[in-house]
Amino acid sequence: MHANFHSVVEMGAELRGFKLSAPMLAWAAVITILLTVIGNFFIYFLPSIAACNQNFGDLIPTPGVDLLGMPFVMILVVAALMRVPSVKRYFTPENMVFLYVVALASSAFANQDSPWREAFEPITARIGTSEEILRYVPEFVSPPRSALDALVSGTGNVGAIPWAQFFPALAWRFLSFAIFVGISVGVSSIFRRQWMDVEMLPYPQVMIAHSAMAGAREVGDSKWTGRLPFVAGFAAGLALEMIRMLSAFFPWFPDIFGFRASTCGPGNHQIAYGAIPMHMGVAKHTPLYALLMLVPLHSLFSITFYGLVYEVLTAAAFATGSYTGYTDMGFCGRSWCSPGTPFSDPPLNFGSLITGAFLGVFVMTVYLERRHIAKTLRMAFGGLKDEAYEAGEAMPYRTAYAITVVSFALMVALFMSAGMSAWVSFVVTLAGVVTWFTASQLWGRIGFSNEPGYNFGPAFVKIFTWPTQHALPVASTDLALAPTITYELASHRPSVPWATTFYTTLGSYKMSSLMGVRPRNAIVVAFLTLALAAFIACVMNVMIPGIYGLSATPTMRGSYDLQGRINTFWNAPSPHPLTDIVPWLSTGFVFVVALKLLQARILWIPDPTMAIVAWDWIGGLHGTWAAATICAVIKWLILRIGGSKVYSERVVPFVGGFILGDVLNAIIAGTLAFTMLRPT
Repeated sequence: MHANFHSVVEMGAELRGFKLSAPMLAWAAVITILLTVIGNFFIYFLPSIAACNQNFGDLIPTPGVDLLGMPFVMILVVAALMRVPSVKRYFTPENMVFLYVVALASSAFANQDSPWREAFEPITARIGTSEEILRYVPEFVSPPRSALDALVSGTGNVGAIPWAQFFPALAWRFLSFAIFVGISVGVSSIFRRQWMDVEMLPYPQVMIAHSAMAGAREVGDSKWTGRLPFVAGFAAGLALEMIRMLSAFFPWFPDIFGFRASTCGPGNHQIAYGAIPMHMGVAKHTPLYALLMLVPLHSLFSITFYGLVYEVLTAAAFATGSYTGYTDMGFCGRSWCSPGTPFSDPPLNFGSLITGAFLGVFVMTVYLERRHIAKTLRMAFGGLKDEAYEAGEAMPYRTAYAITVVSFALMVALFMSAGMSAWVSFVVTLAGVVTWFTASQLWGRIGFSNEPGYNFGPAFVKIFTWPTQHALPVASTDLALAPTITYELASHRPSVPWATTFYTTLGSYKMSSLMGVRPRNAIVVAFLTLALAAFIACVMNVMIPGIYGLSATPTMRGSYDLQGRINTFWNAPSPHPLTDIVPWLSTGFVFVVALKLLQARILWIPDPTMAIVAWDWIGGLHGTWAAATICAVIKWLILRIGGSKVYSERVVPFVGGFILGDVLNAIIAGTLAFTMLRPT
């Protein structure tokens, strides 16, 4: 029971498991409630200067990355407890998987996007949305304005909150989160064998947590080869992030990273290209580089290659008379302004190409898994028996398919209860499944994806609902709610509620695989704790502002206006009807399908999946392309000079330690921010 973390899988030991006893479930509930409550209070009150970059809810807040931080807070606590010999023996691989799953589920509903910010807007919609839109939104989805007055001003007393008026909306909101947990568990369970055991996708975010766990347990062992790299990583992560924290809090401290000027978003250095038609920035957020060091080299070089393709094609189009105002735009505008950029307009229209590429990745993933899908369907419903094939699964395939179908039907019914049509309810739910199923192919390989809420999600819904229309006036519940649900739940970024539940189940399976622990009970714990965390978070959505008021938070207010999401829906990926951008959608789709088929024969071909992140805003506006390129060169040199042994024994522990140092700084920074900068 006390096996060394590094020997559990390597020596081929029999898979271990933990028992789901009543005390263990009680511990799961207590820890989930504690972490979710603490996380939500922390996020809500965190001053804006710290909300983006000194936030243990999201350790890498680069959109598309969003490394949820609560598991690392838990590992940091465990690392301290492990220094007590009588306590260390309880932190077995099985128990560490249990704690990781609980912390990850809690983190899924304790970050700035889940359940706050844009995802908070349905609750507060009646504060700022026009009556022309709200007439189609029932009050059990968005509470009445009379109730919202309590959130605006705060009542100072939890008992003074008009809970009776909020309860229907809270129940509907909770169900919109919790039902998708069932979809997440079902879909991930169907494909667990392929992604974890056969393809063995790396899941870099989970690898960081595994490395941090190993370091927390083994750092006291002088014979462990990763000891010095782990300690050095911890010191580097703490020091580098503390330098950035001090420069943010104290004007007299040197701005070593240059965050006070020429910085975009969560830490991208803007480059003034002037008359040169380029748009790539350089990420300055150091934990991003740590994550990228765990990404396979071929994926990193693929990102570099397709980023260069973007710039070369843009330069060629500019030289031949397109995008004449492009070089007059500021750095940020070159990535996302519309019209006049290669991202949004012809002849390149990369935003639409990304949408087609995203669809291509989905189709090719299903195609490549076609034999597994057919076999599992036959095992579930056709009478085929193969005990060896199903032996390592957390549940029978019949159960996994049943959970998926029932949960999907319940989600459609939930949307229909709000007044949406059956077809639009079906399409919006399907959009969420397809989006995060496809994005998980990126997340599993490189630890991040793009922001599909600005391209694929809206396009997918419009393909099946309004392919020839653009900017329709709101004249139905479909037109009022479908854009909001598509953006805030089905496709925005990996830190929104549906994505966090899907990635939590995948993360639970991957950690179980890495630690040599049977996945059956881990996924049960994930299911229960995700549902509990969703419930606690929904209550926090009303309780915290209900006591302290919306003015107490500088960052979690949302826009209060559903019109903003409606505009995003109609303008993504391009401000034209879908039928007008079919050539670009088709080109992106064919590009991925053709190169995926070719890649099966010629392995060195750059992975077309990586074009999605290289061409999206995350590549240029957030500096991820440059970070991937830098890490590709560094990792290539390490592997070339030291080989895989140096990489696995030195670099991987360094990364685990680095992120633990980062999370300790985030805790310190958050505490200082509360005491120094909290608004009255």
